Amino acid sequence: MNEPELAARVRTLVETMYGGYIGGDRDAIDALLDPELTMFDSASAPVILGMDALNEVRAGRGKAPADGDPTPPRETSLTPDLFTARRVEGVITATWWLRIDGVHENGDVAVPELVRNSAVLVDSDGPLRIVQIHEDVVQPMGGPVTAGLPEVAGPTA
Repeated sequence: MNEPELAARVRTLVETMYGGYIGGDRDAIDALLDPELTMFDSASAPVILGMDALNEVRAGRGKAPADGDPTPPRETSLTPDLFTARRVEGVITATWWLRIDGVHENGDVAVPELVRNSAVLVDSDGPLRIVQIHEDVVQPMGGPVTAGLPEVAGPTA
């Protein structure tokens, strides 16, 4: 059963996290993550265990493509949508979809990436904190378009 007030709190946390990502503010992101975080990230096949492992994955992002590989589209906005959240045995489980918009080198708008996410959060002394997150890219940036996905809102500004 979805709890709308809890989903709104999760939305606030997730919007802060993605705002930190698009703005290059790791401290804003890290304040929302448990130091012993477990994560399946789209940029890493192995599970990420803790902040040191996350920082290793981060260090590999943004590198130039190998000779002959196309330059990937540049991310321009991240928009989370379609939130669910509920309490289960003292923890919070949450899901949302993420739309990542971008542009190709020539300025053409890319087909947006669509990512479904699930997370486990704790609600202890202080703000919500993510202890486990799983990303699943179901439509890569630039396409092809995947049929049957939910309508995920794009940027509002």
